[in-house]
Amino acid sequence: MTKFFAVMAFAIALPASNPAFAYMKCDKMDNAKKKAKCEKKMTKSLAKKRANTTPIKPSDVGAEFAYMDGANLFNSDDWYLGVKESGIKDIDAINKKVISSKGLIRLCRYAGHLNKTDKAAAKKLGGKLAPRLKNIQQELDGINKEIEKFDPNTLSGMEAIKATAALAATTVQIAGVLAEVPGALAAIGPIVGGGVDSLLKSAAGAAGDAMKQATDAANAAKGAAGK
Repeated sequence: MTKFFAVMAFAIALPASNPAFAYMKCDKMDNAKKKAKCEKKMTKSLAKKRANTTPIKPSDVGAEFAYMDGANLFNSDDWYLGVKESGIKDIDAINKKVISSKGLIRLCRYAGHLNKTDKAAAKKLGGKLAPRLKNIQQELDGINKEIEKFDPNTLSGMEAIKATAALAATTVQIAGVLAEVPGALAAIGPIVGGGVDSLLKSAAGAAGDAMKQATDAANAAKGAAGK
């Protein structure tokens, strides 16, 4: 807990230097060959994501972000975020909540990027993001409880195998969300100002409880897969 708190405190002191998730980071490269290689890699990666997932909307993260649905950044090259359905109702419901949390983190990074060109828009978005980020522990705890309640053994054959694999993938995504919390804090820190300290403490708590629960769920999923 203390170590994670220190990492996030360091992240807060850093500028949001790499908010992009696709081509924008290639644009920063001066070397033409490296830039072309980066763009080729990103094009391939993005095409794969688009082929296998359906882009979410800001309103899927929360009703308070519905005003951004029109120009849906989650369906853009730089900020793409999609969800893949397994066809198993309970698993898909859990996955949508995980993607919602992931979308929250991505919106924080986007707010940091937006703050460079439109401080008013960034402040509006940051004001809506801060309360959600502050409560990310409760959000992830709730998802982990749903994972713990789900029993793949209630299914049979390939459905059980598919559910176990999907569950393991979901726990990996939760860990990924936690890993991105420091970057999210660094991004909205300059926007929310004095609210950073409370956000920092809440996120540190999330690292302790949610990471443990995600790890336990992953181990349980592996155990089920071995049966």
